[in-house]
Amino acid sequence: MDVVVENLTIGYRSPLISNINFTLSTPALVQVIGPNGSGKTTLFKTIIGLIKPLSGRVIIDDVDVTGLPSLAGRYVGYVPQLTVNPLSPFPISLWEFLKYGLELAGTNTRNVDDVVSSMLEFVGIPKELWHKDLSKLSGGQRQKAFIARALLRGGPIIFLDEPLSNLDLTSRSQIIRFLLNLSKERLVVVSMHDPTIFLNTSRHVILLGHGKYFIGSPQEVMKVDVLKDIYGDSIVFVERCHHILDLH
Repeated sequence: MDVVVENLTIGYRSPLISNINFTLSTPALVQVIGPNGSGKTTLFKTIIGLIKPLSGRVIIDDVDVTGLPSLAGRYVGYVPQLTVNPLSPFPISLWEFLKYGLELAGTNTRNVDDVVSSMLEFVGIPKELWHKDLSKLSGGQRQKAFIARALLRGGPIIFLDEPLSNLDLTSRSQIIRFLLNLSKERLVVVSMHDPTIFLNTSRHVILLGHGKYFIGSPQEVMKVDVLKDIYGDSIVFVERCHHILDLH
């Protein structure tokens, strides 16, 4: 299955980036990088139909899903950036969070409880936490909950916006391993501030910034001249390696 972006111009009242063209095929891991404000989240939301593009279109599995989140949602799950603060002043358990998400999606299944329990086992959340208040879970556990909810529809594609932000080292390692395994069967697209984490496992890197975009293999995009065009003096050299000082 392919995600095809044709002559896409993203932005709100004015363009952030114009004439974006690429094709992503499943299964694979693809990472999107660039400074804050470069358009990573806007690109994600445009592809999944939450924001209408200023021009161009998005085609998934030969279906035009441009600006149609209900249609794009048949193929794509979306995990937004994880926030530090509790999600809601109203308590909701992890189990309820997934069960209601499944029902809101309009998924027709007779065995909702079986589907939810299978997904919680799939993402590796212990049974003793299944009925715990979602806001009481650790950052890593809550991130797994969001991933589980995004996967419940069974679509072959998942977009994750900065999935490692606000996580401790142990939780980061767990999410990294999970996403790497998931990318063997699905198209996993992640926005990142540190591209080195998935550098050796990404099929493509998409670099955004200053109204431009670059796409290619890690070897093609992670070149000094390309990176400096976007990050400027934030590119530093340590012996034979170059690093991006993106501290957000």
